[in-house]
Amino acid sequence: MSRLKLSFIIQYPNGERQVNLVGQYARTLRELIQAGSKGITAGEVSVMGWGYRLGHYVHILRKDYEINIETLREEHDGEAGKGWHGRYDLHTPVSLSRQDEAA
Repeated sequence: MSRLKLSFIIQYPNGERQVNLVGQYARTLRELIQAGSKGITAGEVSVMGWGYRLGHYVHILRKDYEINIETLREEHDGEAGKGWHGRYDLHTPVSLSRQDEAA
């Protein structure tokens, strides 16, 4: 099975940087870009089969790549009762540069 490999151009205040991401980190950033100002939640991307650790992927993108991703708190009702979940909204300008399959 091959892993997704994506290249992104991140726009920082002092210039741009190209980064190569693989797997879930690449998927997360791609989905954030595609969602635009709507943002994404773990529940929305979990239906695609990979979003159960979305908070972790977002944390790594913030910490290691200094990407500004806001967490918005959304209340919800569920089978287990009331609660909340995070909606992640990308604020740093990022564009998809290249897409490959990695072995």
